[in-house]
Amino acid sequence: MRIIRLSIAFICFQTGFTFAITTEEQINHYINQVEIPRLSEIYPDAAISITLNNLAALNYLPDCENESIQINNQRPDATKRTNYEVSCDSPTWKSYVPVTQSIMIPAIKTITPINRGQAISKSNTDVGEVDISSLRGHVYTKKNPPYGLIASRNLRINTVITDDLTNQPTLVKKGDSVLITASSGTIIVRMNGVALENGVKGQQIRVKNTSSERIIYAKVVTDSEVLVNY
Repeated sequence: MRIIRLSIAFICFQTGFTFAITTEEQINHYINQVEIPRLSEIYPDAAISITLNNLAALNYLPDCENESIQINNQRPDATKRTNYEVSCDSPTWKSYVPVTQSIMIPAIKTITPINRGQAISKSNTDVGEVDISSLRGHVYTKKNPPYGLIASRNLRINTVITDDLTNQPTLVKKGDSVLITASSGTIIVRMNGVALENGVKGQQIRVKNTSSERIIYAKVVTDSEVLVNY
């Protein structure tokens, strides 16, 4: 993956007197004007904070003669830790400042234990903030809730629900009576059938046509309908 380097230079103008901006102040300005707006575009609902580490090392850097430094984020794709490359042209020097980022996003989490196979709903979940760097998989939000899905394993209280913790519910069970809908262009034919295996929404399962006794594969549409395309 190609790494995009973001850089910015801050220049102090003279207006009859000298106004010196320290290296730390310039880095904080870079954070507020460049990095936080950039991350806010990627994570629009997140609460973002960025902390500089090892600030004592900045005290040993010589002042830039033109009072301007260049700053590059070494890992712009990072969600937790990165380094800022800080450099000066005159005198020539380069240093690296470790940075810790906190990106807190609102996500759906459990408020009661949820057993494996149990349905996830509004009654057993709520919205809470979570650090994105601690997550595996994609989280569910108020705009994309997991309601109606089932837990793929036992979930404790305050577990952030991700896509790897959920499964589609079984809509059709083996032995259920279903309506088989067969379509070809504008022609639609419907007939009765029986499911020969369990199926979730969108899954192809074996179904027996009760009139012809023919066994076909059909896609689960609802808890009572399957679809065949010819």
